[in-house]
Amino acid sequence: MNIIMEEPVKLPVDHPSSTHDVIVVLEEVHLSIDHGDIDMGSRSYELISYHRIAKPEEIRCRIQCASIVIATQAFINNESLGEAPYLTCVITPTAGINHIDVDECRRRGVRVARCAGSTSPAVADHALSLYFAARRKTVLLHNDIRTVDEEGNNSWKRQRSVAVNMQTANEHPPCSVEEEIVGIIGYGNIGKRLESFCKGLGMKVLISERKDVTSVQRPSEDSVGRSSFSDVLKLSTVLFISCTSSEETINMIDTAELGIMRPEIVIINVSRGNVMNNVAVIKALREKRISGVAVDVFDHEPASTLKDSAFLSEETKDLNLTFSPHVGYFSTKTVVTMKAMVGEHIKNYVVGDFGKFIA
Repeated sequence: MNIIMEEPVKLPVDHPSSTHDVIVVLEEVHLSIDHGDIDMGSRSYELISYHRIAKPEEIRCRIQCASIVIATQAFINNESLGEAPYLTCVITPTAGINHIDVDECRRRGVRVARCAGSTSPAVADHALSLYFAARRKTVLLHNDIRTVDEEGNNSWKRQRSVAVNMQTANEHPPCSVEEEIVGIIGYGNIGKRLESFCKGLGMKVLISERKDVTSVQRPSEDSVGRSSFSDVLKLSTVLFISCTSSEETINMIDTAELGIMRPEIVIINVSRGNVMNNVAVIKALREKRISGVAVDVFDHEPASTLKDSAFLSEETKDLNLTFSPHVGYFSTKTVVTMKAMVGEHIKNYVVGDFGKFIA
């Protein structure tokens, strides 16, 4: 049994001042920041790093000495901030900022920066791998092979072929890539890379308009033809969800949306766990109204049981579900890009250039 010991609070030699900063990295488990990544110019600084700090009270104790906090997933809000008398800047190496209360930071005069696009290449790569696993039912087949009876036989040995187990919900063989119609919800960096991948494989690609939007004036650089949200759901055999999380995207895919989908569809979610009503998704899978689901994100993370996600119920083990533990971002390029972007934000903070800051 692994026992996680609380990391002791580390104190700086000097408190932040007009010529000195204290940088606190809360989660080296996600991204380590070294002195070589930091350019403070003529200012002095101290770097304090923790392996993994997540609980509000733990965060609060460790950032009271900080002028700059780097938080990958740790929640930065009124509860975890406490007084934070020296804090003037919060940086997340991620593109998403749902773990940072930007309004609260703005109220306190704390600058906030994110690293837009830092994870996009790897997440798109990962999403494509999840598609193949869901379409070809790789996890279910793997488990079938490893499940043997008292005589040492698995279903393959008993039946001589288990290819029929790869059928779609309407009992057709799995689609080939050239037959797929791909719907993409979320046409940012990840969505654009997925579009390129899928077209390169010979798939037809539909870019979804935002839900409940029928017509919208878009900037000239976004000249891509879009299909209505409902048409994308009706026509797609593959649905990639890569949109930014917001109040509007909560349960964006629910019973009504699932009801108009084709039975061949596999859904790949690399956005956030709450963009789908996962109980409704499981019901659709169980009733063979959709063919498969693969996710890299969960309602509550880290996820391990039903309390964290309906997907993790014991009753879902026989369904075509493929999981990964929110690691889609991880690659050599991502780490290099994150470090460079964090370093650039720190440098801009020092010189007072806040053009790329969101608060």
